[in-house]
Amino acid sequence: MVSLRPIVRSFDRFRRDPTSAGAAGWLIAIVTVAAVFLGSIVVWLFDKRDFTSYGDALWFALQTVTTVGYGDVTPTSALGRTVAAIVMLVSISFIAIVTAVVTSSFIEAAQRKRRTVDDAQDASDAEELRAALAAITDRLDRIEGKLPGESSH
Repeated sequence: MVSLRPIVRSFDRFRRDPTSAGAAGWLIAIVTVAAVFLGSIVVWLFDKRDFTSYGDALWFALQTVTTVGYGDVTPTSALGRTVAAIVMLVSISFIAIVTAVVTSSFIEAAQRKRRTVDDAQDASDAEELRAALAAITDRLDRIEGKLPGESSH
């Protein structure tokens, strides 16, 4: 019996930390392997004319998922082609979605880092301005103290 626990754990790990290349890699690998095996089983079970052995069906599904498509084994029945189309769309779409999520996460992390640096620079600039203002105020107080008839604060 096949356990779905590793797949669920990979989805959870990826959901918690989508910037993790390891989590994304495992998720892509699991979904790709699932698409290969499920696609090959369905094609083999329902298109025995074109896929006389499970090995041929597995080879076809692997070519389809990887977009290699040698063409040595291809479905000719409507059901076989439908399964092939589903395997193609699932694998390509899933990889594109995961790639987009990971890319987006990296961009967000870079923007957060940039904001942190900008905030630190703003704080440093504000501190320099406060120090300059304090020096000017002190100097003005000394100048005013030297003027005749003026009293210092």
